[in-house]
Amino acid sequence: MKKTKVVVASLLKPIDDTRMYEKFGLSMAETNKYDINIIGFDSKNVRSSQGISFYPHGPFTRTSMARIFQPWRIFRKLVKLKPEVIIVNTHELLIVTFWYKILFGGKFIYDIRENYAKNIRETNVFPALLRWPLATWVRLKEWLSRPLIDHYILAERIYERQLPFLSSSRTIIENKYAPQPEESTAYRDPDPSHIDLLYTGTISESNGIFDAIDITKSLHLIDSKVKLRIVGYCALKKDLMRLHKEIESHDFIELNGGDHLVPHREIVEAIQKADFGFVLKKPNNGTNDEKILTRLFEYTANQLPILLLNNPTWIEFCAQYQAAIEVDPQDFDAQTLLEKMKTTDFYTQGNTNDSLWYSEKTRLLDLMGQFS
Repeated sequence: MKKTKVVVASLLKPIDDTRMYEKFGLSMAETNKYDINIIGFDSKNVRSSQGISFYPHGPFTRTSMARIFQPWRIFRKLVKLKPEVIIVNTHELLIVTFWYKILFGGKFIYDIRENYAKNIRETNVFPALLRWPLATWVRLKEWLSRPLIDHYILAERIYERQLPFLSSSRTIIENKYAPQPEESTAYRDPDPSHIDLLYTGTISESNGIFDAIDITKSLHLIDSKVKLRIVGYCALKKDLMRLHKEIESHDFIELNGGDHLVPHREIVEAIQKADFGFVLKKPNNGTNDEKILTRLFEYTANQLPILLLNNPTWIEFCAQYQAAIEVDPQDFDAQTLLEKMKTTDFYTQGNTNDSLWYSEKTRLLDLMGQFS
């Protein structure tokens, strides 16, 4: 049986990105119906997988000239591979995929993982003078490519209301936790001699890393068993420099990553050995108000208690499992918080299997069946 050739492509995500590889790639490869090709940022952590080929690129920084020309290098890869279905999950590949479809045909799927234009406007990743022009250009590309996009995949339900360019051909496929064969969900193995706190994901000021450090320091002053493990990658140099300065004299704070990508299996191991996980991502003028963060799915699927910013959407999500303690990083009493952490019973209700990838996998395969 001839397999449908599929490309899943990104500019800044690594080729072993959990959504591109562990969720989309492996789910499709299991059916033996697809020839999967993943294009993304180079990663040293890639594991070979039957039915999946990797095409790494980079390195380059977010504001470099290399980033501007990289989409056209990816276009050349598309021409060489001749995929029948292309799934792009970054706005930077919309124009080159648009031209590929005009010249060679095939199906064009836009996997929207962020409200990219809003993120550019509301965060400090780019210089202030560039934010509005860049955001306008991103939204223009999304409108211009709309006539040739066969289907939209949305990682968040809120995008249905936020994104005006969407067509009716769309499917919500959330970033739920996809355990790998060697991973056991809801497996807890914390060290009883410590109170291990955990921060995972992108390391940045806007994601709450420095709030997590401040809370940890306050708790450690009361109980020396409190420790913090930070696992993730920091893309912004100024945040990485500040991070090293904040933790350099504190042996109860451990960093895995920072200047390099961390394999997802190490993140999962850290989740399963921790006592509490931080979710303190800042609102950023409403950008994150109604998003269900990937780490919320990962933490709840593994039944890790959460120290949670008082975001109504996240509070409602965690309440169904009794999963979290609310904390305001700017106004909290360390003694009271520590007492709650020691006395609260977590995960006494609900079914955390709802945070697993299986339901989303079915939606993905049903969608791909329409294009193969």
